[in-house]
Amino acid sequence: MAPRRGDACRTQGVAGTCAATQAALCKATAGHRQLVLQLGGSADGPQLREERRRRSAEARELSTGLRQALLAGLRQAPASPEERRELERLWVLFLSALELFLQDLRRAHHLCQLFSVQGGGTAPLRTGLGLRGPPGRKGSRRGGGPAQPPATPCLEEEIEQVRATLAEMETRANIPLWTVEPTQPVGTGSTAAPAAGAAWGGSYAGHCCRVL
Repeated sequence: MAPRRGDACRTQGVAGTCAATQAALCKATAGHRQLVLQLGGSADGPQLREERRRRSAEARELSTGLRQALLAGLRQAPASPEERRELERLWVLFLSALELFLQDLRRAHHLCQLFSVQGGGTAPLRTGLGLRGPPGRKGSRRGGGPAQPPATPCLEEEIEQVRATLAEMETRANIPLWTVEPTQPVGTGSTAAPAAGAAWGGSYAGHCCRVL
């Protein structure tokens, strides 16, 4: 029995919405990564860290919506094998994007421990010159900087939220990752999911992959 036109439109709508959300997620996580790379540098400060938190919240919100939409699309009867493969492909790309986002959050957590912004000023850079405080001064360490500040609770919560989402996704859909293969050479200019390829060792370029 051929799929009804309404079913096809419904599934195509889900896949199209998910693809657009995936592109928005990749843009948000790429912006977040650029901000993380500036932590501890000359541009670091309260403004940069607030912008990082905003980008992180945007990416996590997109992740929640995309996860729900993909699960709903994968659970309903597919309009065609092609639409099913498209949803599975988006699911795998979503997993890889989340893995990279989680890596960046952990990197931000580490850098925020090393470089503390206090009193609304700029970040005290640790240049590795081995500056020493006055002898006997409390809090100074021989051959090193002051003791590391405690971890940022907000970042710990962000990491746990993304980690939990990733763990749930890996168990909610039975989609083997090895079923995805590239459909164009690396570095040919794909922009739909620029971060996804790195999670596969450079073997995948954005949306240019397919489910076997």
